[in-house]
Amino acid sequence: MKRRLFLVVLLAVLGHGAASAQDLRPSSFCGACHGQIRREWQSSVMAKSWKSPVFQAFLADAKATLGDTTLAGCISCHAPAAAVTADYKFESSVSQEGVSCNFCHNISAVDPSSKPASYTFDAVHPLLMRGPYKDADPGKAHDFVYSELHTKAELCAACHEHASENGTGVPIENTYSGWKASDVASEGEVCQDCHMKPYSGQAAPGISKMKRAVVHSHGFTAARTPGWLDSVLTMTAKPQDGKLEIKISNQKCGHSIPGGGGGMRLVTLAVSFYGAKGEDLGTTDVQTYGIRYADAKGVTPVPKWLAKKVVHQAEIPSSGSATESCVIPASAKRAEATLTYYFIDPAYLPALSKRQVDLKDHQPVVLARAVTKLP
Repeated sequence: MKRRLFLVVLLAVLGHGAASAQDLRPSSFCGACHGQIRREWQSSVMAKSWKSPVFQAFLADAKATLGDTTLAGCISCHAPAAAVTADYKFESSVSQEGVSCNFCHNISAVDPSSKPASYTFDAVHPLLMRGPYKDADPGKAHDFVYSELHTKAELCAACHEHASENGTGVPIENTYSGWKASDVASEGEVCQDCHMKPYSGQAAPGISKMKRAVVHSHGFTAARTPGWLDSVLTMTAKPQDGKLEIKISNQKCGHSIPGGGGGMRLVTLAVSFYGAKGEDLGTTDVQTYGIRYADAKGVTPVPKWLAKKVVHQAEIPSSGSATESCVIPASAKRAEATLTYYFIDPAYLPALSKRQVDLKDHQPVVLARAVTKLP
C-alpha cells in the first residue's frame, strides 16, 4: 500500500501518468459552452496532429526502425493527452484528439529548453482549466485559474523548441528560439498574436453573454493555411560582376523561415536563365533553407528520429535577410529567381506517394519570384 502511494505521488510530481484517459474531457464537452472556439480548433493542425496521414506514415517508419518505444516520444507532442495518461493503445477518444482543449488548458508550466515536451501537466487536477482571463466564471462546468503562461510564447515552446534526446544535442525544433532572437519578440509580440489572431466576441456564449475585446482564434493559422505565405518574403535580384545577386527579406514573419518541422520543411532558391530569343539555358539550384540531418552512418537526408548530426542548416531570419549569388551564363539575357516552400522535404515524397499518403494539403507554394533583364 505504501509503495503504491509512493508511486502515485511520484507520478504526480513528474506531471505524467497520474491521470487516466477517462479523466480528461473531450472537445465536444468544451464545445457546449465554447462552440465557436471548438469549431475553429476542429479545422486546425492541432486537432489533426495525431490523425494526420503524413504523421502516421512517418510514425510507422520510426517504429519500424527504432521499435515501438519510439511512440512515447512522438505522442508527447502529437497526442499529448495520450502521453500524460499513458494511453498508449489510444483507447480513449480524447487521446485521439491531437492537441486537445483539456490538455492545453491544463498545462501549469513550461520550461523552454532542449528537452522535448517541456510542459507540466497537472495530473492531480486534470479538469482544472487555465486561461488568459482573470474574470472568467465557468460556473460548475470546471474549475478555473488565471494563467499568465497562456499569454506567453513560452507556452508554445513546450513542443516548438527542443533537441534530440539521443545524446547528440542535434536541434530538432527551433521555432521558439528563432522568434526569441527577432525584433518582434523584443517589441512584445508573441506567437499567439499571429497564430491565434484576436477578435472581439464571446469566448463562452454557451454560458455567458459577456462580449470581450479580445478572444483568440483557435484555428491556429500557419504555413498550410491558404494565403498565409503570400508576400511573407520579398526578393530582389540584380546582375553584378558576372553574377546574379539575390536578396531575400523576411520582414513579416515573427521567426526565422522555414521554421517548424525540423528536417521536414524546406525553402529552395533556384534561378532559371533564358537567352535572347527566350530559349531555356537551364536552372541553377542556389540555396536550400532549412535543416538536413545525417544518421550514424552518414546517410543524408534522414528524418529527425534518425538524426545524429546536422549536415546542412540555413534559415532566413526574422526582421532580417539572406543574400545569395550564382554565376550568369554568358549568353543569358533574362533570369527568373524562384523561392519555393516545401512542407515536406522532396526527398521523402516518393516513399509517401508509394504508400498512397494524401498529400493534397502539402503541395509546395511559391513564396516569391524576381525576374531580371541581363545586360
